[in-house]
Amino acid sequence: MADSNSSPGHTAVTRNVELISALLNELDVMGVREFCVAAGARNAQLLHLLLARRSVVYHFVEERSAAFFALGRVMHSRRPVAVVTTSGTAVAELFPAIMEAHYQAMPLIAVTADRPSRYRGSGAPQAVEQMGFFGNYVVRDVEMEYRDGEYHATVGRATGGNGPQHFNICLEEGFACFEAEHREPPPRKPTPHPAPEWDKVGASKFWSAKGPMLAMVGGLHPADVPAARQFLLKVGVPVIAEATSNLLGDEALKSQLLTGGEAVMRAFEAKRVVRLGSVPSWRWWRDLDERENIPVLNISRAPFRGLSRTQGVVTCPWEVLRHPDFHVPMVASAMPVIADPERLEQVLKANPLSEPAWMGHLSRAMGEGSMIMLGNSLPIREWNLASESPPAGAAFFANRGANGIDGLVSTWLGLSAQSQESWLIVGDLSAVYDLGGPWILPQLKAGKRRLVVINNGGGKIFSRVGWLKEADEGTRRVMENPHGLSFEPWARMWGMDYRLITVPDQLRDDADEGAAVWEVRPDMLQTEAFWKAWQGS
Repeated sequence: MADSNSSPGHTAVTRNVELISALLNELDVMGVREFCVAAGARNAQLLHLLLARRSVVYHFVEERSAAFFALGRVMHSRRPVAVVTTSGTAVAELFPAIMEAHYQAMPLIAVTADRPSRYRGSGAPQAVEQMGFFGNYVVRDVEMEYRDGEYHATVGRATGGNGPQHFNICLEEGFACFEAEHREPPPRKPTPHPAPEWDKVGASKFWSAKGPMLAMVGGLHPADVPAARQFLLKVGVPVIAEATSNLLGDEALKSQLLTGGEAVMRAFEAKRVVRLGSVPSWRWWRDLDERENIPVLNISRAPFRGLSRTQGVVTCPWEVLRHPDFHVPMVASAMPVIADPERLEQVLKANPLSEPAWMGHLSRAMGEGSMIMLGNSLPIREWNLASESPPAGAAFFANRGANGIDGLVSTWLGLSAQSQESWLIVGDLSAVYDLGGPWILPQLKAGKRRLVVINNGGGKIFSRVGWLKEADEGTRRVMENPHGLSFEPWARMWGMDYRLITVPDQLRDDADEGAAVWEVRPDMLQTEAFWKAWQGS
């Protein structure tokens, strides 16, 4: 340390450094190697020590983008990544990303600097109730402080399981510089793999039920695809795979994959449903809440059943797939495949500038090995319905935890940080939610990034919600927030190329690098005509 005196200030700095070192050592052992920092005076010492340790640090001007970017890094690597904030309202900016991480069971680590606890309740600047701030949305909540001359580490919540964690560190004022040190990070704490526990009786009842079975798959990390494929081949039932399953176009499952979306599911008349991965985006899935006669088996890394009903719903951890006691019978529902690809093709061909048709055009523009994020509900559903086979080696992601539309640009940038080619397909209102996201672009590895905004002039997803059909024009207008915004000034602000796209020929792109906003404006009349022809609405 540069200063060796024994003044009160020196003592405060020394204790700060001890606290921060203890925290960083804990994070080291947990396997945290990347830090997304929104800096301020309160966390200046923490930031300095991170840099002195030569940690990987991304820096941001605001916390919400930092948190969603960190979530994207977690989703890509499935390793814990920390987002570091100063005190006060900065902590609250993390909440949306923490909620999303909670419902995805992802190890997003919130590190919040705080004033000493003696300030709480005083109304002093930047002194808010940070301890326990995230409530049930974190699996562990720890506060670290030097108080009354002693080190305290208070655990407010420790439920175990997968999910975000929160470390709140109380620091006195003071700062000292240190020499940079070269250090090898300690070995990561081995990920515990306790024997999975599941409802064996419920699972046995599910397998013994009669009637055709449908498998619904979505939200799989590419590393989970082999286990899912093996399970689906063994059970031998038709499969509705969302793009985020990373199973579309899977050769081994070719004879089981159904196309055609909601219409096919309605016609299939399944009597049992097994779900792999995240909660499906299909309307048909939501309607299962009212169909208690259909048993559901969930197999997921997140512990959520995805339906409000509990009767007939069994949820198993993903790890059961490799457990020898988890018996998977061959069901082989020999139901006829009712997919109607020819009719779908005809409707798309008749409406080539409709929103669903654009998904096909875009899928043909993507290169092999692309990372593709779909955000959120409407682009996913339209991609599921109308895209062509994905490019070889493509990996799909989406924020399907809390299913919100905020932070999608930042999450994608986190996912794409090390990618050679990446795509985000997002609605116009979702893009507006995250206008500050591209801040991080200059800190990322060079690559080809295409941020595709499907600009239909407002929240048109509400027009696809059946139970809102009777909404009056005034209510609908407020919900949809119609607008005439162009995304060109946004692209220019962040130094990105911009292209307005109204016909498929404008998708030609020979560039290997660079970030660009592609604003696609579908033909709304053709979109309406498509849905009327395809679904009669």
